[in-house]
Amino acid sequence: MPHYLTTHYDPTASRERIEANWRRLAQERRAIWIKTWYNIAEGKRFCWWDAPDRVALEHVFRDHNVSWDEIIPVELTTPSDWRWRDD
Repeated sequence: MPHYLTTHYDPTASRERIEANWRRLAQERRAIWIKTWYNIAEGKRFCWWDAPDRVALEHVFRDHNVSWDEIIPVELTTPSDWRWRDD
């Protein structure tokens, strides 16, 4: 399934509202929430999702009243992917 990085910027969002969204999104099956990096004080969240396509993820966010700034298709690599390569 394709990977997406979503960005969310809402400095007015309370921790309680964000955590309520997380509880709902953790149950979502149309797209799979993998991980989030966040800074509540600055109102910034960066989320890794797997979804069939961007439109499916947009529908998930709309249905759960979650705002977003960007949905970026991404690929994944790690240091171990490169540590032993000779090419």
